[in-house]
This record gives sequence, structure tokens and C-alpha cells, in this order.
Amino acid sequence: MDNKKEFLKKFLILACIIWLALIVRIHGLPFTSGDYTAFVSRWFDTIKTGGGFSALKTSLGDYAPPYLYLLTLGTYTSINKLFYVKMITFVFEIMAAFFVMKIVNISYRNEKAGYLAFGLLLFIPTVIFNGSVWAQCDIIFTSFVIGSIYYILREKPITSLIFYGIALSFKLQAIFLLPLFGILLIKNRIKIYHLLLLPMSYLALSIPSVIVGRPLKDILLTYVNQSSEYKNLTYNAPSMYQWFTSNIFSNTTLIGNIGIVFTLLVVLIIFYVSIKYIKIVKYDNIIELSLLFVIIIPFLLPRMHERYFFMADIISLLYAFCFPKKFYIAILMPFVSLVCYLPFLYNTSTNFIIIASVVLFIVIIDLLYSFRTHLLNEQSN
Repeated sequence: MDNKKEFLKKFLILACIIWLALIVRIHGLPFTSGDYTAFVSRWFDTIKTGGGFSALKTSLGDYAPPYLYLLTLGTYTSINKLFYVKMITFVFEIMAAFFVMKIVNISYRNEKAGYLAFGLLLFIPTVIFNGSVWAQCDIIFTSFVIGSIYYILREKPITSLIFYGIALSFKLQAIFLLPLFGILLIKNRIKIYHLLLLPMSYLALSIPSVIVGRPLKDILLTYVNQSSEYKNLTYNAPSMYQWFTSNIFSNTTLIGNIGIVFTLLVVLIIFYVSIKYIKIVKYDNIIELSLLFVIIIPFLLPRMHERYFFMADIISLLYAFCFPKKFYIAILMPFVSLVCYLPFLYNTSTNFIIIASVVLFIVIIDLLYSFRTHLLNEQSN
């Protein structure tokens, strides 16, 4: 009886939070963004007129198959397509909030902390705008990334790698977290054969498209083709390339290539330092390294979009619960991202994006300094 009462209490608390989150999102549901009109809406119509799943035999846009499967399911319903797309994101927002709550509950005995984390995630501004306003799907791959972090913390590497493989199957941006798994491999938290689950997950999720007639080669080249679509150094991202004006740095290809090499060098340094100075990879190490990688990599890489910091917005919340004195990181990170959303959504000025990039740079320096401090403290213990 006590277990039933406890379950009912948890259900009611989470249901109330979800209801409030839904009410907040209702105001953004009618909004149609340029991305939705130009891409998602057209893909939906093409799939519907093409016979549903049978339409997936041809390439649609530059998205990997799993997201197109979700769109296809909507074509078999009578739900308004705009609301359907936004409903998908809300479902995965709840999933992400659930895993955030579970991760927080690992370190906090007080369940109230888990409920707070669950609620805060659903009310992060960029989470609200990304899905219910913009009709983007970044929450989908991010929810699987958060699930992957949860399962590695629970010492379930196979489940963790399956979740991470699914995340990569939805969006290539999940790759920002890949260096963490390299560290876990060296530190014997995962085995080399576990990494086979990454391509296996992608291939498994490609099967429905192959069955209806889409060439496997076409599917495998999805991310390769994506990488050649964008040429600018930045697309409203609060990255360091906001500081490279076209008047001074006209050779964007050269600057971009230098940026890729520099990013690789920085990641390797963090990788090496982690391997050398972290004795046993613990809860706080995983959360801290996760945030470092998903902020630093898109900050240093060229050709990033404003939405590519979405993972960082969510993981910064986990970081705040892990290191409460750093709670301001979970405020600054989504704020920086939101500033960069507004020009695309509402045609506001882009002048503030360079300020956002400076703020993000300061955040990164602060995170690196804290990382150094934590490593030194670990060495002294």
C-alpha cells in the first residue's frame, strides 16, 4: 500500500509539472518558423502524398532516417502536422527531463532535488523555444545523450552505448560527446567492443528505409553530404568565429581548416589531462567532462549553427546540480543560446551575438579553471 501511495505521489507531482510545461508551450504552438515551412512541412507533405513509409525510398532533405520515421507516423493520423511535429519534441522533452531527474537522484538522497531538476529542464528557455516555437528536433538526440550519460553512471555500458548510438543516428551533433567515451575506454569503464554498438545502432535504424528501397550507400553518406552544405564560418552561433570579420579574414576556408585542427588539439589536451590525472572516473568527472566537450567543441569548430549548443544548455543543468556553487553556468548557457535564437525566429538584430560569444568564452575559461582545480584536489587526496 505504501508503495502505491509513493508511486501515486510521484505521478501527481510529475504530471503537474508536465501540465504546467504544456500550458507554457501552448502559446508557441501556432508559430511557424522558416525552417519548418521550408523543410519539415514539405517533407511531411512529400511523405504523405508518396504513400507513407514507401516514400522513404528516396532521399528527403539532409536528415538521417529515424527522424523521418517519426514524421511518417504522423502522416497516418489526422493531427495537424505543425502540432504533431511539436508534440514529438514535447514527448522527448519529458524523456530528457526524466533522465535528468534520474541522474540528479544518483547523487541526491532528497527526491525533491530530482523533481526540481525535472521541472527546471522543461522550463529552460531554449528547450521551450527549440521545440514548441521553432519546431526543431534537437531534444530528440539530446534526450538519448542524457540517457546514455545516465546508464554509464549506473555502470551499464552496453545500454549507454546503444542510447548514444541512437543519438548519433538522429543527429551528427551528438558526436560532440564522443571524446568522453574515449576517456571511459582508456579508463576501462567501457570495452572496445562496446563501441561497435555505435555503427550497429545506426545500421539497425536504417533498415526500414532500406526495406522500402532506399540505397544503403545513400543513407551512410547522409552526414558526409551534410558537412559540405555549409560554407560560412558561423551561422549565428556564439562561437569564436563571431570575432573573425569577413573584411579582415576573407579566406574562410583556410580559417575554418585551422579552426578544425585547433579544435582537435584542444580536445586532445583535455583528453590527455583527463587520462593522466583522473584516477577513477566518478560521477562528477563524467558530468564535468560532458559539459566541457559539448561547449568547447562547437565553440571552436567552424560552420556551427546557433542550435548546436542545445546539448550544453541541458547538461549545464546537470553541472549546476553536481557543482551547486556554479549554478550561474546553468543560467548563462541557455541565455547565451537564446540570444542567438532570436534573430532567426523574430528577425531581431544579430549585434548581440558577438557579446554572447564573449560571455560564452568567459564561461569556458571559468569551466576550465574549475576543471583544473578539481584535478588538483583529486591529486592531493
